[in-house]
Parts: sequence; C-alpha cells; structure tokens
Amino acid sequence: MKRITLFLFFILATQLLQAQTALKIISYNVYNYFEAEAERKARFVEWAESQQADVIAYQELVNITAAELQALGESIDHPYTALAKEKGYAVGISSKYPITDIKRVIEGMHHGFMAAKIKDFNFVVVHLSPFSHEKRRAEVATITDSLEQWSISKKVLILGDMNSLAATDSTTYNRHDRLTPMLSSDSTSNLTNASNGQLDYEVPAYLIQRGFLDTWSMKVKGFNFSYPTLVFGPVPDASKERIDYIFVSPDLQKSATKPIIVKDAVTDQLSDHYPLSILLKVPEH
Repeated sequence: MKRITLFLFFILATQLLQAQTALKIISYNVYNYFEAEAERKARFVEWAESQQADVIAYQELVNITAAELQALGESIDHPYTALAKEKGYAVGISSKYPITDIKRVIEGMHHGFMAAKIKDFNFVVVHLSPFSHEKRRAEVATITDSLEQWSISKKVLILGDMNSLAATDSTTYNRHDRLTPMLSSDSTSNLTNASNGQLDYEVPAYLIQRGFLDTWSMKVKGFNFSYPTLVFGPVPDASKERIDYIFVSPDLQKSATKPIIVKDAVTDQLSDHYPLSILLKVPEH
C-alpha cells in the first residue's frame, strides 16, 4: 500500500511539474547600445547566450534599425524582435516566441514606449525621461492611460529603466544621504530625482496606486542597486540607486518569482545599468 501511495504521489508531482513551465525575462538598459562598440556587443551576445532568457526587453537601443535588432536577436536564439523606433533612443524586445499585437507610442514621450504580446502576456517596455520628475509623472500616466484605452489589464508586465526611486528603498537612501548629491546634481545638470528639496518617489508610487506590483520589493527584503555599475569605477553608497523595475499586474503576483539584479564580471562593465531578471510561471493547457 505504501509503495502504491508513493507511486501515485510521484505521478502527481510529475504531472504538476509538466503542467507549468517558467519564462526567464530580462530587462536591460544597454548603455547607448553598448557605445556602438563591436567588442562590447560580442560580450553581450556571449553573456546573453549563457543566460538563456526567453525574453529580453532593451532600453537605449540608440539609432539601431529593425534589421540590426533582428540580427542581434538571431545571434542569441531570439528569432522574434520588435523595435519602437529607428532614430534616437529606443526601446525594443527580443524573444524565443512570436511577438504579436505590437503597439508603439512615441509622441509626448522622451524615449517612447511599446507594448507587445508574447505567450498571452502583455509586455510594456519603457524608458522614462532621465531629466524631469514632472515629465516622468506625465509619461507613466500616458502609459497606464494607453493600457486602459487598449483594454489591457491582465497579464501585464511594465519593465524598463524608469529613472525613478521607490519609497520601499527610502531607508537606505536616507542612511546613505542620497539627497545631498541628488540636489547637487539637480542644480548642475537637471538630472533629478528630487522634488521640493526631497527625494521623489512618485512614479513607482503611482504604479502601485494603479494596482501594479514591484516584483523586487514584492519578493526581496532589502535593498540592492541597479545603477550605476563599475563601468566608471568604484561606486560610493550615496550614488547607488534602484531605478530599473519589472512591475506586474495583480493577477501575476504568484506567477512572478525570483527577481535578480544580475551582477557578475560581465555586467559590472558591459553597461552603466545592471540587468534585472525574473521567472514567470506559465501554465500549460
């Protein structure tokens, strides 16, 4: 009897494992498309092949053509690609699986954003303004308004470089006095995450108010930074920020797991941002 019970348990466990797989998803600001350096692009290809991601969302694909992104995708076993625009700073996406229902919004956005469907999930790739917190607030409202207009509310991932701080990290920012260099930067270069003399947390807060979940703070207790890397040298604590995100709609709360800010010898030097990855469970029908 015990053997039969164990056998039945084994069969059930096997069926459950077979009934669910997971997509590995990476979001990566690729630093002016790796500064157009062939050697740096080659290192990315080797790194991406080792990661075996199913989907990669890109930011800072600067002056890249759709054909170039297609070639990049094919080099990492991603035969499907989509690009928001071919001039200036663009977002894009590559995938092992077909990309459908592509929507692009450029007007009124600093870099533009795009939405696309992969395996019944709605990927929204964004790169918000690096300069103005007021602009970022307007952009994130445009994104959520567009999703509402398109009747996209389920199985949504909003991912990319948001150039914005999250209130869940405020204890670390306050301890390391992130505000002082931020105010100095604001006065000299207009690169700001400060508002009325305080750190600005409005963009992530807005998405949370709209029901979206920050996959990092949802799963991880503690701070880690996604910017900057070691590409410009050692990073003081007061400069460390988490500004790259993968937000998901509430229905994906249990499906989105294992958020990682991927730090290794390659990503230390490849871009000025670290990539962010998650696993997304996909039920098999």
